Amino acid sequence: MRSITTLDLQYAHRFYGFKGEAQYLHGHTGKLTIEVEDSIESGVNLVFPCNEIQKTA
Repeated sequence: MRSITTLDLQYAHRFYGFKGEAQYLHGHTGKLTIEVEDSIESGVNLVFPCNEIQKTA
């Protein structure tokens, strides 16, 4: 059994000492998908609750 969750991420960075556009602060948007596979936890009927996956990430 698997528990899967996807997080939408927005982040920014710049490269110090780099000549070009990346030397300036700029942002990106991305997705992070986390998949946990194991036996089903008794009483919960899930491998790992998705909200707990998000807290861990």
